[in-house]
Amino acid sequence: MVDHEYVEAAVHPGLRRLVTAVCGYRITGAAPGVHVGMPSRSLTVIVPLDGPLRLGWDPTPPTTRPTSRPAELATVLAGLHARPAYVHHDGQQEGIQLAVTPLGARRLFGMPAGALATNAVTLGDVVGSVADRLAQECAGVADWRRRLERTQSLLVALVRDRPAIRPELSWAWACLVRTHGLVAVRELAGQVGWSPRHLTDQFRAEFGLAPKLAARVMRFDRSRRMLRGPGTLADVAARCGYADQSHLVRDWRQFAGASPTRWLATDELAAVPGEEFAFVQDIRNGRAAG
Repeated sequence: MVDHEYVEAAVHPGLRRLVTAVCGYRITGAAPGVHVGMPSRSLTVIVPLDGPLRLGWDPTPPTTRPTSRPAELATVLAGLHARPAYVHHDGQQEGIQLAVTPLGARRLFGMPAGALATNAVTLGDVVGSVADRLAQECAGVADWRRRLERTQSLLVALVRDRPAIRPELSWAWACLVRTHGLVAVRELAGQVGWSPRHLTDQFRAEFGLAPKLAARVMRFDRSRRMLRGPGTLADVAARCGYADQSHLVRDWRQFAGASPTRWLATDELAAVPGEEFAFVQDIRNGRAAG
């Protein structure tokens, strides 16, 4: 029997606008397998508490294809991505996860989100010994509340006043988030007074994804969070701005590596709507959620 424990904390005042969600999770009793980490509108920080996270971009089990061997990361910082990531697990996972905004990438890590796009690195490579302190101090505490408080306190110490995102790009990103990707690049460009090409070039440099692709990721992210709610796939497709159900499924095959129905049927840690997390999605009420 799969047992899930999920604890979410309020975001520390010193991290507001930089971090949108903080949670602790424990999953036991699942069958060993591969969990799909979905593209989303957030960068992801993970502090595993039960050994390194085995993360790769190929779903093939490493026993059948040695070249697909996932990286083993003691702590994880993953940028925005438009392809599925694959977490190889033995049926148990425990750790702390945070959803970080592109503004948070600059203020916490001293770099634009684009420098981390389509990649996952060891957090320590970016923030140094703070990453080791996170893992060590949280592993030595059993209480989730204290773990999450300590995690956020250590991250607050990283916050610096650094060059800000250009206001035109900040506005364009916020507009895509607010509309769940339902705004055209030409309209965004017109609102900020740039040409569509200039906006695309500047947006990609800052965030790592072109605005059209980022909009598609946000529509997909919304569909994923709505998937276990009421209504059919066709209903979800219409509400998320897809032309039809087939259009939604095509995006799912690109971003999740499977159709929605196949993902729900094969990923034991698959999630239901209402959360921020891209890798170990939200876990509520004794079942996987996302």
